[in-house]
Amino acid sequence: MATKTTPQPGPITSLSAPLEQHLLLLFLPLKKGSLKAARDSAQQAFAATNPASAAAGADPRALIGVHFSMFYALPADTAPVPPLPVPTFQTAKGKDLLLAMSLYDADFGPYIAAFTSNQQIAAVLDLLLKTLDESGIVKPTDKSSAAFILAHGGVFKNPGAFTTLLMRYNFGDPTIPAAAKLPVNTPPNPKYVLGTPFPGMTVGNILQSYASAQALWPLPPVTITFAPAAKP
Repeated sequence: MATKTTPQPGPITSLSAPLEQHLLLLFLPLKKGSLKAARDSAQQAFAATNPASAAAGADPRALIGVHFSMFYALPADTAPVPPLPVPTFQTAKGKDLLLAMSLYDADFGPYIAAFTSNQQIAAVLDLLLKTLDESGIVKPTDKSSAAFILAHGGVFKNPGAFTTLLMRYNFGDPTIPAAAKLPVNTPPNPKYVLGTPFPGMTVGNILQSYASAQALWPLPPVTITFAPAAKP
């Protein structure tokens, strides 16, 4: 009698937009002395760890789809570290600089809408906008300026203007997907190559498919003790 075998899945050869991963790479000009406030609000918003959402039983991580985030702060008028003349890592005169980077699921539109449509997260983003120094970059009367957005109800009421503001400082390209191998339809001379070992693995996939996901990575997160890294 023949034994039935379970068909094995083949490799992923195409991905729809909701399953793709992209890079956000923001270089935000800040008011001098506001680095801590900017970093704290950006971390709270982009890490999707809003205490109110967690208390209400809502887990926004799958919707927001942030796999990774990093924040790198440079005080005003400081030399780049390491001492390499990279203009992007040099602060504008009299301004602090915050680098905010994340790897996220789906197209930019639904990704950022998950932030702006949540009033609690949008309120945290308002705090971030209060630290921006856009002098010499855009006029306060511009509808996409931080000053105009804050004066007209904040991020929640001005999602389109906030998206425009972000794209002004986004060095990432929302059209370049993360891939383990360059896709056949890669545009010529892309700005960068974005790699991932698991293309198509969304944050939602991880939370749904990993049996102990909610216990291992609860929301709000617990404090983790890390073993010290070995020095090179």
